[in-house]
Amino acid sequence: MGARPPARVRRRARGERTSYAREFLERLARILVHTGHSPRQLSREFRQICSSLKEPASRWDAAQWTYLGDLPHILALWHSDPQYIDSRGAPIPLALRARGPSLCALIERVLPGEDPEAVADSLTKLQGVRRQGDRYVPRGRYFTYPTASARIHGFTALLGMLRTVEHNVAGGRKSAPLLERTALNPSFPVSELPAFHRRLNAAAEEILWSLDGDMRRREAAVRGGSRVRLGVGIYAFEEPVRERHLARRRRSR
Repeated sequence: MGARPPARVRRRARGERTSYAREFLERLARILVHTGHSPRQLSREFRQICSSLKEPASRWDAAQWTYLGDLPHILALWHSDPQYIDSRGAPIPLALRARGPSLCALIERVLPGEDPEAVADSLTKLQGVRRQGDRYVPRGRYFTYPTASARIHGFTALLGMLRTVEHNVAGGRKSAPLLERTALNPSFPVSELPAFHRRLNAAAEEILWSLDGDMRRREAAVRGGSRVRLGVGIYAFEEPVRERHLARRRRSR
């Protein structure tokens, strides 16, 4: 149940179908070459990998990349802007169109020029908002992308990660490094993974909400000047599970 961007956005992105894929591959190749991999060998391996893959059922739609990525910003403003919260700090129900605060006004701030009804429909399909009579209310500060849209969201995160890694690997002394920190435990018990991920999810939500608020305040405080898409990501990774035989070897000795 993926949300489709409005037709105007889709038309605008027709010429961008391959640009993101090329950027993705270029950055990944440069990172690998900078870390000692042969470009000729990489080319051979990539051809072999692609030869074993089938053509996708649906083509890449570049419009979905930015469209889906910007939808959560509507919910963030709804939960933080004084015009859209009550005395307890809770988001107020909004009509699609109204003279005062409205969902249409919020959408215009984040996705200017888009059809508010189409955007509201996307938010509803993604379960970011629900209807309450003739008004809309957010289900929470965040929403979870369904499978089809999650692939686009994951691509966004991965491409952003590649940009940071390449900047730090190939940038040299020309520019300051971007934040790239990792906490790694080489011998974490598999039985403790569910509890750890629950704690990580809760902590990450609070950290990201605080940082998102800082970005929103700076966005509103500065008038004019150049703008850039800034993102902060927190992620966990697990290597394949390997049974440890160290204790068995010690006993055999």
